[in-house]
Amino acid sequence: MTNLNYYLTHYGILGMKWGVRRIPEQLARARRRSMTDKSHEDYKKAHTPKRIKSMSDAELRNRLNRLQMERQYSQLSESSINKGKEYAQKVFKAGTTVAAVTTTVLTIYNNVDKIKAILEKKG
Repeated sequence: MTNLNYYLTHYGILGMKWGVRRIPEQLARARRRSMTDKSHEDYKKAHTPKRIKSMSDAELRNRLNRLQMERQYSQLSESSINKGKEYAQKVFKAGTTVAAVTTTVLTIYNNVDKIKAILEKKG
């Protein structure tokens, strides 16, 4: 008997689901979508799958500049969101404090007679 080595090779597509087939219209729509990409040329250049070893110094510098600017922009956006979040948290905290104080005052007001009776018994 001979010893045979079997192996499994997978030629799938990333994101593909088992048992799901695409019809030709879906494939055509996906192709059209990729051709009508609205991304700016600078963005496309910075996000190409080109290997670093095959880039010139100027290409690498341009890519680095673009990626740094994108990172700085996203950090600026996050900082403004964080400021808004902090403000909202302060408002909610003040609101809950006001609600707690109001509830306490209403409870005391509604039970003034009972409080007076307790104080008179002790006095």
